[in-house]
Amino acid sequence: MRILILEIGCKTKIFSRGFTLIEVLVVILIIGITTTLITLNFSSINSIEKQSNTIDKRFSYLTEESIITGRVIGWYATNSNHYAAYLSNNDSQDDDKFFAETSWADDSSVKKIFKFADGTNIELGNDKSNNPILIFYPSGENSGGILELHYSDFIQKITIKNNADIQNEITQY
Repeated sequence: MRILILEIGCKTKIFSRGFTLIEVLVVILIIGITTTLITLNFSSINSIEKQSNTIDKRFSYLTEESIITGRVIGWYATNSNHYAAYLSNNDSQDDDKFFAETSWADDSSVKKIFKFADGTNIELGNDKSNNPILIFYPSGENSGGILELHYSDFIQKITIKNNADIQNEITQY
């Protein structure tokens, strides 16, 4: 009579290779941290691109609105929001009505500077101005300038050319 005995475990060196639980957990932790950092970097880049796209769309909208209506439009901006109004020489109250008013996508701690084509710089404050920063003409042109948004670790420059062409540039400190 033969009795079969099962041997549990292998004592040869060929079968003793493998990873311990600690080694596997360390690798998973490193992969998780790396994935988190990559995701955060992409989301901040997407946030910057979305904001610049909204400004691009706003200026394109104002250019089209001026062409379609045949009226001159002024773009005003403060540190907290930006808006537009029809400009005219007569005293009609309908012309002074603001439209397309929008808050900036970022918080108001970002320093905003507008550089006019003649070299004059103004820092956007919290008070509404009586003078527009940009003027859009029915011919499709505008007064042009550079809008600089100073964030904590980079500067975003939005160049508005007279022919309604807009360029975005991000520079590091």
